Amino acid sequence: MDFFEFTSIANIFVPASADPFTALWVTLVIGGVFFAVLFGLQAFAMWQISGREGFRHRWMCFVPFLNTYYLGVLSEKNPIYNAPAKRFSLALAIIEAVCFGLFVFDYACAGMVYANGLYVKVSQTDMITGLEYISGYVSSNAIAGTWLAWVFDYFSVYVLNWLNLVYVLMNVLVIISFFKTYAARYFFIYSLLSVIFPLRGLFIFLSRKNNSINYRNYVIGQQQARYEMYQQYNRQNGNPYETPFGGRNRQGNPYDNRPSGTASDPFDEFANSSSARSGEESGSRTDGESGQSQNSAPPEDPFSEF
Repeated sequence: MDFFEFTSIANIFVPASADPFTALWVTLVIGGVFFAVLFGLQAFAMWQISGREGFRHRWMCFVPFLNTYYLGVLSEKNPIYNAPAKRFSLALAIIEAVCFGLFVFDYACAGMVYANGLYVKVSQTDMITGLEYISGYVSSNAIAGTWLAWVFDYFSVYVLNWLNLVYVLMNVLVIISFFKTYAARYFFIYSLLSVIFPLRGLFIFLSRKNNSINYRNYVIGQQQARYEMYQQYNRQNGNPYETPFGGRNRQGNPYDNRPSGTASDPFDEFANSSSARSGEESGSRTDGESGQSQNSAPPEDPFSEF
């Protein structure tokens, strides 16, 4: 499918005034050249990886569609939703083969229409510049109602686009599994660029020298390495404020400058005055009560008559 993505990119740079049949062949040739280069890089990288990892049937690396299946074989250490990656890559290879055949059929029908002049230009006016430009082509009345007209006008919209969407979704899963295996540190950026642009072969080539790894083990290893680095730093430099296990604080702790010994109570003067005042009041109250008990008789009970 990268082949047709390259042809679509090449078609962007073809002048709108060019003959559509000529433009079709030019884009196919340009797309084929770029595809051949990247396919060769991908095949060589997969051959090198499979030899180092000890996989069999390495010849699949050089066969279109089968090399797509072989991507899942090489990614066995990182399953996709707890299923072997080669199951998804097998489905992807089948979808890719079907899409390729249908795209070839669509391009062949378009070539027939363009070669025989059975098309009509569709023009639109630019809202900013006011200039008229060619936005596409539709079948002419000469073939109206025929299967060729339907294929030329609607096949790519109602069939190819939806099938290509399924291919893209499956391709994302397989590519992520592969780059998690051989480019764990850069798997996200490699996968993203491989989906947006037809550069999968280039990034596979860049990952060819890396050993396979389970991505979960890679993450655990990274966390363990950071923890060991932190422990080594503490062993060499120590905690700047306190020793481990709740020991005495180290010299220079700005949060522990308390002097040794017992500090005096800042409210001691108030405590002494209040105690003295309470002593005087209790003393006067005692004297008053003793004098009252000596000079006066106990009061009468107001409820004695009851």
